[in-house]
Amino acid sequence: MIKINAQKNFKNILKYSGELRANNDRTWFHNNHDEYEVARKDFLAFLDTFRFRLSEEAPDIGKSIMYMEPREWMYRIARDMRFHKNGPPYNPAFRAYIAADRKSWLPIGYFLSVTPNGSCFGTGLWCETTTKMNNIRKYISLHYDELCEALDESGLTIGGDKLKSMPRGFSADDPAAEYIKHKNWELIYFIPDEDIGGFEEFSDLLIFYVRKIEPVRRFLLKAAQYVDNPRPEFEW
Repeated sequence: MIKINAQKNFKNILKYSGELRANNDRTWFHNNHDEYEVARKDFLAFLDTFRFRLSEEAPDIGKSIMYMEPREWMYRIARDMRFHKNGPPYNPAFRAYIAADRKSWLPIGYFLSVTPNGSCFGTGLWCETTTKMNNIRKYISLHYDELCEALDESGLTIGGDKLKSMPRGFSADDPAAEYIKHKNWELIYFIPDEDIGGFEEFSDLLIFYVRKIEPVRRFLLKAAQYVDNPRPEFEW
């Protein structure tokens, strides 16, 4: 097993994130850019070593990320102001989506955000189109027993935004109705600051979460890959 550097910790990351939250403007950001770079390098160093622990528990993720650069998983700290015109210019958190493709959310990986009083870790399905959501809902309906087994094994429940009523084409009598109503399917652990210390201890904590989440993540991955009524192939 790959060991995480026991001497490294999240002190710089938490300190900088908290200060940016209190001084969220471009002048402060540029005047304190050196501190940002120190925290950023620490976060990338954690991701670079955590990948090996994650790969042991989720080999399908490991195969796709082993030769990637950790910066490919990390989100920019600057917000896209096209969507936050009246908001602060920076997101005061160090965030990453550890997967082969950070932008599409597929294949399903793990999300990590580190910030004072707001850190979290988890996975999920977030769809952009109704067609994709309905394919996932159809798979859940068809394989509800398998989902129940995965949830029982994990001891978790699925969270996320839900519709108030059943989507068109699905029955309210379906045993999986409450999961079919979902618009996204999330498994997220919120992490108190006191649990964020050394890299090695934090890695152990995240791996504990991964082991709980994995049965459901694997189910969601199959649901994400499901296509209802695919086009038949032409025979020549």
